[in-house]
Amino acid sequence: MFPAPLTSFNYLKNMNRHSKLSGFTLIELLIVVSLSVMLMLSASSLFMTFLLGNTKVTRMQLIKHEGEYVMSQMEFLLRNAVQLVANDNNQVCERNMTSIAFVSIDSGETLLNKTIDPSDSKAKIASNSTKFLTSGDVDITNGPYFDCTQSQDKLTQYVNIRFTLRKGTPTLDVQRDILEQEFISGVGLRSF
Repeated sequence: MFPAPLTSFNYLKNMNRHSKLSGFTLIELLIVVSLSVMLMLSASSLFMTFLLGNTKVTRMQLIKHEGEYVMSQMEFLLRNAVQLVANDNNQVCERNMTSIAFVSIDSGETLLNKTIDPSDSKAKIASNSTKFLTSGDVDITNGPYFDCTQSQDKLTQYVNIRFTLRKGTPTLDVQRDILEQEFISGVGLRSF
């Protein structure tokens, strides 16, 4: 009924049983750490993909917003023009004009064209009232072009407008970060 005397063999046997019950082996720790690293890498990769995609969507929305605003302003001004007049190149109603001039309802003459903004040295679409229709956030890569046509009876004039806006600089930005969109619309001038 007395406990067995502690011999070195019994002591090692008891110690071995304790060591198996407490702690993790080195292999178990390595497996857990490597799995954790893989999970963190995949999560960070997904996060970076999300951020890049979100940035691209935001840039595209900016281009669309600016282009639609510019187009709506030019359509409104041309739709309410009393008559077309000669522009800087002495053109009245021709194809591929880079500027268009017209007389407004208030008898003021308006010129729509691409001009350089002295404040930031960027090309912008503007009217001669020094109101810039585009901001410095986008670049004009093509246009604006105004294609003017007249009806057979020369009473109705129709103007097609087209231009291209870009966000991103080819020499500075990665190619995937450069976005462009072309805007095309047409407007009939009212016969006053």
